[in-house]
Order: sequence, then structure tokens, then C-alpha cells
Amino acid sequence: MTLFRGSFSTSKHKRLTISLLALLTLSFCGATVYAQTLDPETRLKVDAAVPAKAPSKPKQPRRMLVFTLNVRDGKPYPGNHPKTIPVANYALEQMGKRTGAYEAVFSNDLNLWRWENLTKFDAICFNNAEGVPTEDPELRRSLQDFVRSGRGFVGFHGGGGASFVQYPRYDQFPEFGEMFGAYEDGGHPWREKDLVTIKVEDPSHPVVAAFGGKSFQIRDQIFQFRHGYSRERLRILLSVDTDKTDMDPKRRFLPERAADKDFGIAWVKRYGRGRVFYNALGHTPEVFQDPKLLRHFLAGIQYALGDLKADDTPSAKLKKR
Repeated sequence: MTLFRGSFSTSKHKRLTISLLALLTLSFCGATVYAQTLDPETRLKVDAAVPAKAPSKPKQPRRMLVFTLNVRDGKPYPGNHPKTIPVANYALEQMGKRTGAYEAVFSNDLNLWRWENLTKFDAICFNNAEGVPTEDPELRRSLQDFVRSGRGFVGFHGGGGASFVQYPRYDQFPEFGEMFGAYEDGGHPWREKDLVTIKVEDPSHPVVAAFGGKSFQIRDQIFQFRHGYSRERLRILLSVDTDKTDMDPKRRFLPERAADKDFGIAWVKRYGRGRVFYNALGHTPEVFQDPKLLRHFLAGIQYALGDLKADDTPSAKLKKR
């Protein structure tokens, strides 16, 4: 597989090339190989946080394709989360193995997006996959059809907020935004060093049962979305508690978000006959070492797989009942 054309003359560029090749090789080999790159302390923290039991018994054996490819200007590159992706992959692998909820298959091979291959899976997960992975209309249509035909899409952090976008263009695949639930990353008002309070919007919802209805604080990078984000279309489960979080205008809020103060963190939604679960957290490795968050992630994955029954009526429509 050719990743680059031309040559690099400096040792710095050579080291970068080797690092990138190693990263991409690992991404095709799976989380077991990723685990070998983790230090023992990190593995122990993830192991201790992984749920012992799934919230719902699978109706049948499930397979989830985990995709992590980061692309810039049409070429793979290490991306913004080279330290987080291995930890997240290991957590996703271990959750499936320990609970029996699913088998995680890790690959960035776009040939798996072809209909005859993609339908061998029950869901596809974008684990911090960023940029525009493909412009092939067949593969894009296959991804959409896969979900709306009754299967699932799972996204973590950049695997939604920064997928199929590249600055300054955010209109490269609007249909993905329609499926995922929002479009156009509007920047990060809060960075990983900022303390943000997250409130549980829907305490009785099974996907957020891990939090017991209690808000929590976290240091992580928080997205804000430009277009498509609406409670008329999404069942918002977690959001930023703006009454308990720094809202200094210097954080460069989008005009619409400054007006409505609505920063969704996690949601579920229907797409055709399929199901979408997204959580905007996951910029830092620590997110995937938190027991409550992993329980929440597993519940969301099981919803997307079709094994956890959960109300996905859009939030705004609940008030109209």
C-alpha cells in the first residue's frame, strides 16, 4: 500500500514517515496489537473500568466494525488523537469480549464499506475517525444504506464531529451529517484542561443509567455544532450544564450556540430503520478509563446494535406529548 509519493530528505521527516506507517499498520491489525503499545498501568486502568456485564442480552452474535482512519488532503496522517485511539480501541475490544455483547473488528480498509462486506457487521463505529476518508459515491451510499436498512452507527468525539469535514470546507458529505445528527464542527469552546459540568438530561433513559441521574465534571475537549443540530431530530441524553460551566464569550461560541446555550454531548437517533449513538467525549485517553463512561458507552453500543430497547423520540417531541 502506497501512502506517500516522493521522498523526504530530513531525518525528522523520515521519523514521521516511520511513525505514521507503524500507526496505520497497527490500525489494520486490531486492538490486540494496540494493547501491546499501551503501558501496563493504562491497560490495568482500562481493565478495571470495563463493565462485567452488558445491560442487555444480545439477540444474536454481534459484530462491530471499528474505523479509526484520519485523513488530511486525501492522505492518511496520525491525526489529533494518536494517544487516545489505542486506549479506546482496547476498551472497545475488552468490553465486547468480557460481556459478550459484540465482537469488535478493527480495520481501516475501505473495501469493507462495500455493501457485500459491510453487511457482515451489525454496526460501524467511528472511533475518532477524522477528515474525509473517501469521495467514492458508492462507498458513501453504502454507509448510509447500511445504517438506514436497520443497522447501527456509533461515534466517539471526532468520529462524528470531525468526520467528512476538513477546514475550511464543511459541505463535503452533508448526507453524513443528516445520518449522524449534526454537521460542521464549530470549534472547541472548552479544551482538555477546562473543567466542564455535564448534566444528565434524561435520568430514566437506559443509555445513561450508569450515572444514576447525577451530573458529573470532566476535563475533555468539547465540540459545538453548526448545522443540523436540533432537539427536533435528536434525543439528547447528556449536555453541558452552562449554569455550572465557564461561559466566557472569549471561548468563541457560535452565535446560535451562544443564543440557545445548547451543547449536546450524547444522543441517540433513528435513521431509517437504523440507530445512531454518539458521544462527543473522547479527546483524552482518560475518558476510556472511566467505569461510568464505559458503562454508558456499552449501553449506547447495544442500542445501536439493536439489543438494548431505548426510546429515541427526539427531545423536543417529548414535551409535545
